[in-house]
Amino acid sequence: MGFDNECILNIQSLAGEYFCPVCRLLVYPNEALQSQCTHLYCKPCLTYVVSTTRACPYDGYLVTEADSKPLVESNKALADTIGKISVHCLYHRSGCTWQGPLSECTAHCSGCVFGNSPVVCNRCGVQIVHRQVQEHAQNCPVSALNHCVDVGLCFI
Repeated sequence: MGFDNECILNIQSLAGEYFCPVCRLLVYPNEALQSQCTHLYCKPCLTYVVSTTRACPYDGYLVTEADSKPLVESNKALADTIGKISVHCLYHRSGCTWQGPLSECTAHCSGCVFGNSPVVCNRCGVQIVHRQVQEHAQNCPVSALNHCVDVGLCFI
């Protein structure tokens, strides 16, 4: 699953190639896969494409897991460029003011106190802590696409 687009600073200035063609979220450089046609995917989204159409949504080329490589191996320079994108903390809606490069966001968020702030899913109404939003979004009983949900839609 990609990074919450609402947390990206200056998103309009970023190249479209940095975003997964399925969920349309910014890919995490250390988790992204690059298909043989050079497009980037989140792992769950690549698995979804392979199990359904097997065709890249951008160009229609055949997409297979065997022909897809981790971005950090196939294009380290691109992975580094994406890792330098400036982002807010995933919990900025709960009050965190941290900003920094995407490559440091996971480490920051794992210890961020705002991750324990309560939020309510706007789909099913369940109250959870902010830190559980991504997991809940993937399992929300009201979600239309449990494999790749835009986490930004899941809270009030």
